[in-house]
Amino acid sequence: MWLNNREWSAWLHLLATFTLLPAALDSQLQREAGMSHFEFGVMAALSRQPGRRLQLKDLAVVANGSLSRLSHVVSRLERQGWVRRVSGARGRATNAELTDKGYKKLMEVGPIHFAEVRRLVFDVLTPEDVKELRRVTSRLNAGLIPETNLGPLARRTRASALRRSS
Repeated sequence: MWLNNREWSAWLHLLATFTLLPAALDSQLQREAGMSHFEFGVMAALSRQPGRRLQLKDLAVVANGSLSRLSHVVSRLERQGWVRRVSGARGRATNAELTDKGYKKLMEVGPIHFAEVRRLVFDVLTPEDVKELRRVTSRLNAGLIPETNLGPLARRTRASALRRSS
């Protein structure tokens, strides 16, 4: 079934945002910090975990990347000294851990990155727009985050998104 004119227009605007915003943020982070937006996201995700550590399979879910892509990114972050791989309990799983050097880098880059986020997103929206953006994206995210086969972390993330969209 095709989209009606109003849906088509909204869809095209959404696609443009999905294309332009990540590219702008990635370009800024590469230029200012020598890292990609995905790498920043991985480091930020680790910084919010207990011990700044997470199993690679769960980190792939949180970072919205394949395990293969994440493995390459973690290798690059390891070479920078920002992340290290550590064995999990009983040596069965591999965890990624944000190092002190990585945390320091994240704290240096964060304000620069979020100044750009503010400039590109929040400075052009009214407070009511921001509230509506949160409501709409929470509803979209609740339908997009898979419920099965992704483990407890993804289920908690989905449940949280569902609560926020209510």
